[in-house]
Amino acid sequence: MTRSTTGSASEEFRDVARDAMKLGGRCVGAARDWLGEKRDEFNQGRAAGASDVSVHGYRGVGPRAYRRDDARIHDDVCDALADDDSLDASDISVEVREGVVRLSGSVPHRMMKRLAEDLVEGCGGVRDVENALHVGIPPSDVVPGAPPLDAAP
Repeated sequence: MTRSTTGSASEEFRDVARDAMKLGGRCVGAARDWLGEKRDEFNQGRAAGASDVSVHGYRGVGPRAYRRDDARIHDDVCDALADDDSLDASDISVEVREGVVRLSGSVPHRMMKRLAEDLVEGCGGVRDVENALHVGIPPSDVVPGAPPLDAAP
């Protein structure tokens, strides 16, 4: 990449553009090679699956008729709700029946209601989530005779 200082600006621009095209071509070639390797790896995994040997893809698939115990699911769900720093789970009740988790109670913000459901769905053994959480302060925290929080002064 030698440039002459005596050439015109358009010639220098052409040289720079040509160098950029060469570099871009090398980058495209490297990306094409990498993608080709990944495609070959994927195809080898599929070919292995044809002979009843799999390289990947069976995480979470347990033995026939296996179902996680509701008590274990309950503990995992409660741990997940308690461990998340963005969620106030102090007024959430958790019930589990045949892998279906029912959340009841209240949370201060709508975001927390969605977050609670997402956390529960991520727990092992959960088949479905019934989110019956209410958004707002729990009735036990309301002071009798006090005006509602959204009332104008």
